Amino acid sequence: MKRLFVILIAALIYYTSLFFNDKVWGETEFSFDVHWVFFPSGIRFILVLLALESGALGIALGGMLWNFQDHPDLGLEFAVITGGIAGLSPWIARRLSVSYLGLDHEFRVVSPQTLLKISMLFATLSALLHQLWFYSQNLTENWVLSFGVMALSNWMGTLLVLIIFKYLIQKSDRHHLGS
Repeated sequence: MKRLFVILIAALIYYTSLFFNDKVWGETEFSFDVHWVFFPSGIRFILVLLALESGALGIALGGMLWNFQDHPDLGLEFAVITGGIAGLSPWIARRLSVSYLGLDHEFRVVSPQTLLKISMLFATLSALLHQLWFYSQNLTENWVLSFGVMALSNWMGTLLVLIIFKYLIQKSDRHHLGS
């Protein structure tokens, strides 16, 4: 029951981040579903680092719902696969980070340098898988250029979320010290 709750909360958080991103940066797409800053990438990063497979499943579920709503003309199969990529890519990146980049499996000790490397891997892998999928569906003409812009936008969105997350943690710590 707890796992289902975490999956549903992750889906809601991710879906909300997609909605927010669309409202703020929706009109500035570089190519199909490629924004200049993609805030939900940072949400995926945090959800998978903290909630592991449950976070990935929630991301996939929220992504499927969003894609079916945002691109109904592309059908259910498109929504399911695109949402699946959104959830699977950060989960794979996390596994690779534990195996090859020294990420502590429990996420207890993480240096800023390791966090930077991991965020780059998350952003790049997601962009690669999404762009290969979009290209296979004839939704992007130049997948290499779209991949580059998407990887950078994912990374910028991840850095933005990490900065906000750090600020909130520091603010919370100061609040507790002042109590």
